[in-house]
Amino acid sequence: MLTLYGHVNPLSINTLKVRVALAEVNAEFRYQPVDLAKGEQHRAEFVALNPYAKIPLLVDDDFILAESDAIMWYLAETFAPARLLGTTPRERARTLQWCDFVSTGLYPAYYDLYLHTVSNAPDKRLPTIAESATKRLARSLGVLEPLLGKQETLTGQFSIADLSAAVVVRNIQDRLPFDVAAHPHLLAWYARVTTRGPWQAAMAAAAH
Repeated sequence: MLTLYGHVNPLSINTLKVRVALAEVNAEFRYQPVDLAKGEQHRAEFVALNPYAKIPLLVDDDFILAESDAIMWYLAETFAPARLLGTTPRERARTLQWCDFVSTGLYPAYYDLYLHTVSNAPDKRLPTIAESATKRLARSLGVLEPLLGKQETLTGQFSIADLSAAVVVRNIQDRLPFDVAAHPHLLAWYARVTTRGPWQAAMAAAAH
């Protein structure tokens, strides 16, 4: 059976998207929470699995894999009937393109804005970083909005790229002083992703 090492908060962005991917491929797995606040990621037994001391981490027999997008890609490859990557080189490259877009653009902008408006203590918040992050986030969403006005998913068919982006959009809405109402196509896409059975199942499991 697969083992997923993830955040004690199963709704944490990188943990959640892997949990939804596991639900999409209908894979059985054991969940092992790692408490970062207690430094459990630095325990010898965990560092032996991942010297970088990061979560999420997937263990499949003797195969150990870090980085959330790589984990989702592996799940999509391993459980190919779920069709979460695309079948042609161009389709698969497009999936990777949008995963990269999220990890290098959308997510960093969200995280910087979260840190410097909500998470950090007031004296640690830097307005210049918050302003820059707001512009970068608006730019990223501005790229997604017209695309999702033309097609129902990021690549034209449902893929792990949709999961990667949707978990970030969830946190933007829940945590940030940032109005996404000006992006109706994005919100319609987000509703399509989050009303899927696997998303709902992963959210229900996280609540227990």
